[in-house]
Amino acid sequence: SSSSPPPPPPRQAEPADGGAERTGSSSASDGRASGGGNGNGSRAAPAGPPPGVPQLSEQTLEPILAGGSYVLLFVTNTGVAERSTVHSLAAHFDAELRGGERRGWSVALLDYSAESTRPGKPPLLAALLPRVRHSVACVLRKGCKLATFGGTAAPRPIDDWLASLRMGEVSWAELDLAAGSGEASRA
Repeated sequence: SSSSPPPPPPRQAEPADGGAERTGSSSASDGRASGGGNGNGSRAAPAGPPPGVPQLSEQTLEPILAGGSYVLLFVTNTGVAERSTVHSLAAHFDAELRGGERRGWSVALLDYSAESTRPGKPPLLAALLPRVRHSVACVLRKGCKLATFGGTAAPRPIDDWLASLRMGEVSWAELDLAAGSGEASRA
């Protein structure tokens, strides 16, 4: 069916990162004026994933997919953005989803490095990993289609991308689950 996805979470007046998207930085760093990887910033890096945001793995795949038709995945350990930045984004969008009435959407984290080195991955993870290698975020639709975000790791660009996704302006790639090879065709 060609029905449009439910609307993404609404924008908040102040992004969780204090406006880092306005830095114009497209580097692999998190773009914050403080709180970088040196430990001297005003924000401490979280020790682990944000509370309530599940980590996608072979063991959690089915429950996460059952949580919504659209899974907003934040990908760590790809070299695109610092882990603390990705965790902050996941916490920000998880809070928006929980605070709004966006049925059908859920948020999860994917540790690219950990999952890519595991042998015997399920077909979905095997197909997903090569597609998200250079993204900080993506949306998995009904466990078989994927749209990847290629912009700056900050709330506003991701909000804009989600709005474009909702309007049908972003292409979905069909994941080849039979082969599990990661090859995808345009949907």
